[in-house]
Amino acid sequence: MERQKFGCCGLNCNDCPVFIATENDDDELRQKTANDWYKLYSEYLGENFLKPEDMNCRGCQSESGLFIGCGNCPIRKCCREKKFNTCASCNEYEKCEMLNGFFTVSSHQHAKDNLDRMRS
Repeated sequence: MERQKFGCCGLNCNDCPVFIATENDDDELRQKTANDWYKLYSEYLGENFLKPEDMNCRGCQSESGLFIGCGNCPIRKCCREKKFNTCASCNEYEKCEMLNGFFTVSSHQHAKDNLDRMRS
């Protein structure tokens, strides 16, 4: 069974279409994801369209080759500054405003479930 790769926030990189497109060098998936994610995040992106060449990522734990959203993520930055692999290791996990805000997005709820499992 393939080892799961988790982002600092608890998202499973193996489920991410950007990660999958990178791993499989899949330009069609890059294009689809750029279109889908622009629609999904347009209120945050404004006129900054996502392009297929933006759809590359080696996972949150990598030093380079990160999707722009992951590379600029304040949760990832905090976690790495504290030298944790994931937020599950942090003593401030329960009260972290960044994580709690992140978890309010319905598509991120499984990330909380993943981190909770890691903590137990």
